[in-house]
Amino acid sequence: MELAARKLEEAKTMSKKEAILSLNSAGILTKKGKFMKPYAELEKLVPPKQ
Repeated sequence: MELAARKLEEAKTMSKKEAILSLNSAGILTKKGKFMKPYAELEKLVPPKQ
């Protein structure tokens, strides 16, 4: 729980680019910010870009 809390605090201060790179290294997003195939359903939860 302590690790999760620290990581959540780190995520709050990340830039968009840093967040995409972090999720990319976890295998969730591509470098272009698109969801990888196993996570494609999550696209529905993300608000469209303005």
